[in-house]
Amino acid sequence: MEKLYNNPWFMKIVALAFAILLFTYVNSSNNRVQTSSGIDGLSASTTETILEVPIVVEIDQDNYYVTGFPETVSVEISGPSSIVLNTKTTKNFDVVATDLDSLGVGTHTIELVAEGLSPQLDYQILPEEVTITIEEKKVETFSVDVEFDESFISDEFETGTPKVNYETVELTGTASTIDQVADVKVVVDKEENVTEDIVQTLPVIVTDAEGNELDVDLNPSEVTVTIPVDPVAKEVPVVLNQTGTPSANLSYELGISNQSATTVAIQGENELVKNLSSYPVDVDITDITETTTQAIDLPLLEGVTSIDPEKLEVTITVTQNSQGNGQSNNETSNESSSSSSSSSSSESSSSSESTPKENESSESDTSSESSSESSDELSSESSEEVSE
Repeated sequence: MEKLYNNPWFMKIVALAFAILLFTYVNSSNNRVQTSSGIDGLSASTTETILEVPIVVEIDQDNYYVTGFPETVSVEISGPSSIVLNTKTTKNFDVVATDLDSLGVGTHTIELVAEGLSPQLDYQILPEEVTITIEEKKVETFSVDVEFDESFISDEFETGTPKVNYETVELTGTASTIDQVADVKVVVDKEENVTEDIVQTLPVIVTDAEGNELDVDLNPSEVTVTIPVDPVAKEVPVVLNQTGTPSANLSYELGISNQSATTVAIQGENELVKNLSSYPVDVDITDITETTTQAIDLPLLEGVTSIDPEKLEVTITVTQNSQGNGQSNNETSNESSSSSSSSSSSESSSSSESTPKENESSESDTSSESSSESSDELSSESSEEVSE
């Protein structure tokens, strides 16, 4: 045995056996690793669904308009998990409807395809087929109307003319659809007791004559509406009303000291303000006997919330009452008349009293003349006697 161990050929043979054994072991280990890796690779394959993928429509959009496409589709992809995960995250592919120009005007059923996906992935688009209609394209511009209910405005306020940041919108659609357009509008949302300007950004609604919404593209699709809301206000002339007890024999004339301020601006309930044609102001002239100027606070009528100005300077001009003068003149005239009558009566009475006196005087004169004649006769006779 010792000779055998010392034999160089024996040692060479043993070394060769060990080498073969080691090679066999290493080779079998590599095979096991490769098999395991293959199994792991198969187990890493997965399936995911990508939602809301938009459709790219390839058609001459200047001349044709297509309807019938869903807004988005879902795409189910399967393959190695790393590629699937990356594709789902980046969405670096498109769902395309191709070669529509060759179809021409009409209704067609087409298949959608995915472009840009990794060749290692399998996919399915849901839905796989869509029915579309290709029509001639029509573009037309329409003005935008504003629809709102004024009943939600507070009673003391009124609305002005609505304004929109885009007065017109461009509608694009099939010729048959555009021809059906009857109304292009925005509807203002309701609010309660609005007291300030309304500002809302609203979608534009396109409807036919029966109120059905139409499938068209809008540019812009939204507009901003501004409706001014202001207090109900109005300028009305001031009417001065004389109140109180006037002094006897005096008349009063009322006037506004500043003749340029003969109107007032009022705010209040809508109906009241609209129907009010003048603003009455009472001026009390009791115990006023001479021309004077007064500052009068303007009262708020029922339903009026504010007034400008709040005060007025009123001049009260006092003069002799023309009716009193007439009465006075009448009285004077009556007194004069009465005086005249008295005077006439007096004269009449005097006259009648004087008549007997005159008669008496006349009689007295006659008597005197008779006496005188008698006296003359006597005197003449006496003279004759003496003469004899």
